[in-house]
Parts: sequence; C-alpha cells; structure tokens
Amino acid sequence: VKICMNHIATVQQDPNEKVEGMSPVVQRILDSNPLLEAFGNAKTRRNDNSSRFGKYIMLQFHHIKPEGGAAPRAALAGSTCEVYLLEKSRVVFHDEVERTYHVFYQLIRAPETEKAAIWKGLKGTTCESFAYIGTPPDILIEGKPDGEHFADTKAALELVGIKGESYLTLFQGIAAVLQCGNLTFKPKPSNDEETEITSKKELKDLAELIGCDEKTLSLAFTERTIKTRGEEYKVPLKADVAKESADAFAKEIYAKIFLWLVRTINDATCAENNYKGGSSIEYGLIGLLDIFGFESFPVNGFEQLCINYCNEKLQQKFTQDIFRTVQEEYRAEGLDLAEIKYDDNSDVLELIEGKLGLIKQLNEECVRPKGNDQAFVSKALQSNKTVPCLITKRTFTPIEFGIHHYAGPVIYRAQDFVVRNTDTLPEDMKLAAKSCKNEIIAKHLENNSSSNQTKSSETSKAPKRAKSNLTADTVMTQFKTQLTSLMKGLNQTQSRYVRCVKPNTQKRKLVMQHITTLEQLRCAGVVAAVTISRSAYPSKLGHEEVLKRYSMLNEGKPKGGYPSQEEEIIDLLTKTLKKFEYKKKDGSTAQAFAMGKTKVYFKGGCLELLESERAKIWDKWAVKVQTPARGFIARRRVMKMKYAEFEAAVKPIQCMFRAALAKLKLAQRKKDKKREKRMGKKSKKAAIKIQAVVRGFIQRPRYKQALIRKKEEEDLANQLDKMKEKLAEAEDQRKRDLEDAKFQFEQEMEEYKEKLEDQLRAEAEKQNKSAQQQTLIDESGKIIEYLRKENMKLRQQCESMKRDYKSLKENNARLMEANASASNSFNQLNEHAKGLNATNARLIKNVDTYKKQLVKMKEDLKNRQAFYLAEAHARVAYQKTLARIVAQVQDKSRDAQLVEDVVIWALECEAEAKSERAALENAGQKAPPGPAAAAPAKKSNRPSDSDSDSDSD
Repeated sequence: VKICMNHIATVQQDPNEKVEGMSPVVQRILDSNPLLEAFGNAKTRRNDNSSRFGKYIMLQFHHIKPEGGAAPRAALAGSTCEVYLLEKSRVVFHDEVERTYHVFYQLIRAPETEKAAIWKGLKGTTCESFAYIGTPPDILIEGKPDGEHFADTKAALELVGIKGESYLTLFQGIAAVLQCGNLTFKPKPSNDEETEITSKKELKDLAELIGCDEKTLSLAFTERTIKTRGEEYKVPLKADVAKESADAFAKEIYAKIFLWLVRTINDATCAENNYKGGSSIEYGLIGLLDIFGFESFPVNGFEQLCINYCNEKLQQKFTQDIFRTVQEEYRAEGLDLAEIKYDDNSDVLELIEGKLGLIKQLNEECVRPKGNDQAFVSKALQSNKTVPCLITKRTFTPIEFGIHHYAGPVIYRAQDFVVRNTDTLPEDMKLAAKSCKNEIIAKHLENNSSSNQTKSSETSKAPKRAKSNLTADTVMTQFKTQLTSLMKGLNQTQSRYVRCVKPNTQKRKLVMQHITTLEQLRCAGVVAAVTISRSAYPSKLGHEEVLKRYSMLNEGKPKGGYPSQEEEIIDLLTKTLKKFEYKKKDGSTAQAFAMGKTKVYFKGGCLELLESERAKIWDKWAVKVQTPARGFIARRRVMKMKYAEFEAAVKPIQCMFRAALAKLKLAQRKKDKKREKRMGKKSKKAAIKIQAVVRGFIQRPRYKQALIRKKEEEDLANQLDKMKEKLAEAEDQRKRDLEDAKFQFEQEMEEYKEKLEDQLRAEAEKQNKSAQQQTLIDESGKIIEYLRKENMKLRQQCESMKRDYKSLKENNARLMEANASASNSFNQLNEHAKGLNATNARLIKNVDTYKKQLVKMKEDLKNRQAFYLAEAHARVAYQKTLARIVAQVQDKSRDAQLVEDVVIWALECEAEAKSERAALENAGQKAPPGPAAAAPAKKSNRPSDSDSDSDSD
C-alpha cells in the first residue's frame, strides 16, 4: 500500500508546475500510513511488521479540466480511511517470540526528557517495567531502532495536527494502558468472594495519570453493579474476574485511542476539510484495501475466525472476478461457456453467516443467560452436521471444531468466544471512564466510528429505535455489517489485485522455500484463479502462431491451398488431435480444441502432443540437413589420412624456402635502416638551421625592447638620485638655518645677559652693591636659565607636532576613504529601512481590519448563542411536557401498540434533545437540565415479554 500511495502521489502531479516536494495535504496522506502502522502493526511469527487490523484507504481525486490543449488530469485532493477489527487481545497478551504494538516500544525507548514530559512515572522505565510488554525480542523494524521510530511518529503526529495538549493526552492514554497491566489482585483474607487490589502504588499512579478518583477506580475494578426492575445492588468480583476487568479496560482504551487517531487523520486528510473546493466537488475515488491475510496457527481463536471469514468473502469476489474475466474472453471469442467449471466457497460462507451458521449460533449464546463456549460449539455442530466443509473428529475437545477453507483446513479452539464476541465494557467501568480528566477516555470511549464526516446516506435516514443490552450488536455482527458494506463498495469498482509473497521465513534475500511459497499462493487464491482460467481450455494460441509453429504437421495439404486461414487450422488440428476426441452423451463428437475468432483454445495435453509431433518433424529434417555436412567431414578426414605420409618430406622444403625469404627480407631491412639514418642526419641539420633563423627573428625584437626598458630604468634611477641629492641639500640647508637661528638667539640672549649684568653692576656700584640688587641679579639668572629650558622644550614639541601632523594627515586620508564607503552603505540601509516601514504600515492596517472583523464576529456569535440557548430551553420544556404525557399514556392507556408508538416518539425527541445539549456544551454554554431518562425509566417499571424470564441485563 505504501508503494502504491507513493507512486500515485508522484504521477498525479502536474509536470508543468515547478513545485519542490508534495503539497501539505498529500504529505499528510503519505505520512498517515506509517502512523497507522505504529499504532496498529506488531511483530508476529511470520512478519516483523504485520498489520493487525484491516484498512480501506479511499484516495479522493479532483478532475481538472484541460486548458490550452493540455491532457486531462486528476489531482489528489484528500483521502479517508476505514479500519476493521483491530486485534485488541494483543494489547494484554502475546507469544514470547512476538511483540505487542510498536507504539508501546517506541514510547519506552523515547528520550527520558520526552517520557518525563508525558508522565513522570515513565522516567527510567524499561520494557520489563510493564507486564503487558515483558522482555521483547531484539529486532530492528525496517532497519531502525524503536527510539528513532518514536521521533518519526512524533513528527507524523504533528503533521496531522496532534501536538501540544492533544499529543500529551494521546500518550498519557497509551501509558494508562501499560499501567493497567501492572495492577495485581487477590482475595480478601476475610472473604474469598471479595477482591482487593494489592498494588496500591500502581493504582494510585493510574488514577493520577487518567485523572480519576482512586476509590471510584478501585470499586470499578472489584465490584459490579447489577440492575433489576426497580432496584440495583453491588456484587463483589473474584480476583481473576477483577483482573479480566482491568485487561478489558486496557483493551477498550487502546481500541478507542486507535479509532480517535484514525478520525483525527481523516479530518487532516479528507478533501471536504482540506481541499479548496470542499464538499461542493464530486470527487473520484481510488480505493486501496490492505486487509489481513489468511491465518492458520497451532491454536486458532476468535480473531482467526473473523480474519478467515473476511478472506472467504474476498476470495469469493476474487473468484467471481476471475470467472467473469474468463467469461468475457470466451464470449468475445464465441466459445461455449458451459465448459467453465470451478470450485465455489459459498458453502463455507453459508456455514459462517447462514441462518443456522456460526455467527447466528454465537450471537444466541451471547444473549442466552449463562451462555458458554461449549454450548456454542455443540449447537453449531448439531445444526450444521450435514455441511461437508465442517470438520468434526472424535479427538477434538468439546470446544474445538474445524472448517475446510479455500486455503486449507483450520482447527479452531472456541475458548472465550462468547466473551470476545460480546466485548461490552461494564457500566461501572464506563462511569469511571467518564469521570476521567483524559479527554479521549472520558468522551470517546463509546465512539466506534472511523470518521467524523457524516455520510449523506446516514443523514437522510430516520432516527433508529434504541436497542436494549440484550439485542446490542456483537463483534461478529458489527464485523459482518462492515464487511457487507465493504463488499458492496468493492462491487461498484473495477478491482485490481496485488499479492505479496514472502520467499522464505528467515527474512533473507536470494533464498526460496518452495513449500512456504506454494502455501502463500494457495492462501492468496492464486491457485484457485489459475484453476478457473485453465478449467476448460488450459492453453491458447493465436491463429498465426498456430500456423507458424504447426503447419509442418499437415502433410496432406491440397495443391490449391485452403480458402481461409481458419479452415486450414481446423483441418490441421482435426487430423493431429484425433485421439483426443470423445463422444458426448447426446451422441455428438467433442473436439480437443475450440476455434475462436482470434485464438485457438486447447484442452489439457493437446499442446504437449503438438509439440512432440513438431519435434519429430524437426528430427527428420535435421537428419536430411546433417547428411551432406557429415559426408563432407568424413571425406576431409580421409584426405588428411591420405596425405599424412607426404607431411615429413614437405616440412624441410618449407623450411629452406622460408629461410631464403627471411634472408632477403633482413637484407632489405638493413638497407632501409641505413638510408633512414642518413636522411635523419640531414633532416636534423636542416631543422637546426631553420630553428636558428626563426629563433633569431623572434628574439631580436625582444632584445631591443629589453634594451629600451633598461635605458628607461637607468634614466629613472638617475632622476631619483638627483632628487635624493636635492632633498639632502634642502635638509642640510634647513638644519643650517636652524643652527644659525639658534646661534643668533643664543648670542642675543648672551648680549641681553651681559647688558643686564652691566646694568645690575652699575646699579650695584651706585648703591654699593646692596643685598637687594644681588638678589635681583640671582633672580634674573634663574629666569634666563628657565627661558633656556623652555626654549628646548618648545623645540622638542615642535618636532613632535611635525611628526603628529604627518600621522594625522595619513589618518585623515584613510578616514576620508572610509567615510565615502560608509556613506554608500548608509544610503543602502536607508533605502531598506524605507521598504520595511512601508511593509510595517501595511501590516498594521491589516491588523486593524482583522480586529474590526473579529469584534463583529464575536457579536454575531454571541447573538446566535443567545438565540440557540433560548430555543434549547423551549425544546427542553417541551421535552418535559412530552415526558409527562408519556407517563400519563403508560398509566392510563390499555392499547399496547399506542403505548409503544408514544414511547418511540419520546425516545426520538430525547435523542434530539441530547444532541442539542451536547452542541451547547461544546459551545461553552451550560445546558438546561432535562429528563435524561424519564421515558425509559417509566417504561422499565412495566413488565414485558422479553424480560419476564430473567432479571439479568
């Protein structure tokens, strides 16, 4: 199925559209199949990835009208999936060499952080931590470990919309299934009829995981509520029955999780929800049926009976399709259809689904009080003892019987057939489940549908009358209904069959086990199909092929030939196949072949006879062809013997002659070699001369250019030297000027000092060298010394400032270049910012528009809710009034038919009220209280014929 889906998804794409990958809907369709495999496949004895449920995937196509002369095409718009008969018993039990469903192992091998996020009780757990898993065989599914498969499963779940809270809810439900297996029970010491749960921690963890009260859950496992007319009471359960209740609860949770997953996948992939045309388009369908194959094990139970019953129905259609194909071929060729004979499996189907068949007997045993498996087998054998396909043996136990299926006999052990066929969860368990916080367990435990899409045929039907517990559909009845609907749909299609055959059980390549392969071909119905196609005329050839291969057998051809090709074939085959003719009961002669319009059909053995006669003719002709060839070979052998005696004399003569020829050739070769050597020397000299002239011609311009370049370089070097000398002279001149200035400045300072000293001495002399004048002279000397130091500092600062000025000039040039580059980048960023501002303005405008639309939609929704709530209150008031009317009719009317009609009307109205209340709850409004069970409760007080014999439910 995966290969077919990938191929269809690839070829449906428009070659003119250049789109990378698949569309989101198509990708979800492709990923849904591995997702279903994770939750519905398991390792069995024969297959590591065996499908333990049946599925019918309907791919929806939209017919696109061609444009511009293009070819018509159909686009894959969506898909829906129907599932059948999930093997729930594998959840709680499997053989040591097998495994339970893949998702359990994927959850255990997930990363520890992922496990802790789902439920803290999963952290650090292994497969051995849970009784339902145990120690698994060490295998890789499709070459990958379970941990990697978990990552793929999580990605596929996100693709179909299961993420966040729904993802946690899903895997918390899976963890709850595993936790149910760890519960242990034992009889109470004070009373063996009562049971207590010994695994208190596991019970507390389970209650915390599913969000249920621990006491409520404990009582649901250990007690059972029995309802009688007007009262109800609690009955304690034994330890083994309580354990079966826990197992039944786990199986039911997993089955409903699987159906919830299928419904979610259908919502994510159906064309009505995901294609642009929605439900207004009429889609074409391609259905892919992946159903369980025929099964026969050492011990075969209820699931094997259901699976083999399904295969019998499919084999009947397969046989009819093959028979119809052969019929159409024979009718087109103008042959007699009475010759076709084949084995029909209608007797097996009559035994299973007939009026007195196994399904009917098993359903009666499920309804009968204290019904058991042994009584079912006894009644089934007694009612069908004349049916040839039923197997009975004295060595069988009272709960064993056998059936001759199309693929071979199968012995069934009817242990727990009645329990598995009933498959109803006790009311206590249902009430406990409804009180859980896990949404899947609380709200979807009674939803058996595979899709949330309402079919048109279902909406047009009137409401059905509610059924009591005694007449509720059993598993076999539901499966039969599903199978009938499936076969009805298949009969309206053009069916094609793909058979998968495993060449060996070791799962190795290039190994063929013939017995195993033949058994698979027989179980797949291929042998039956070949038998039908070969029942009347096993072999056939075209007219031209018959004449081409066998015209040589007609030795008595007329000279003028035959009027037509058909007459020649008839005359040829009538003479050759004379011994295969026989007389019919009506006295006519039956020929061994049949002449069609384009082909000739042969009975068994005829084609072999024609081939043997043809081989004889070839042998005769081969002898005629071989005669001259063999004569030639013999004559040649005689000639060799005749001339063998001359062989010794011929060889010396040949040697002498060949030696003379060899000498002549050697002398000629020596002459040629000398001549070639002389010519080579002359050629070499001529080549050297020519090369010298050419190379001189080439090198002279290059040499002249090199001289010119050298002269230019020397000129440049001279100019550079002159510039360097000038620069050195300028530098020397600058230094001399600086020294002169310095010397002049020092002279001036000295002169100023001398003048000052003279003045000071004159003053000193005038004032008799007073102490004050001496002080002035000292201060003047200090000032002069200070000015000299300051002069030196100024010179040093001047040199430093020159160097800094040169560095700043270079930095300024670099900064100018960087500034130009930054200016260009700033302009580009400015343009980009303008574009972003425009986009932001548009987004803000759109957000304002959407806010206004949202406010308007909220107001509209609020008005509609108020209107619908008022209408629902009125409907509930009407329902209460109707309940009172029904009560009055039941109390005062004596017409039983009138009472029954009124009750039916009341039930229909109650069903409508429940649906409205559910809609209100989904809309977030509190539903008005209504008489949920007023009419049924009132009715239960009147005794009827159906429950007068028994008080059990």
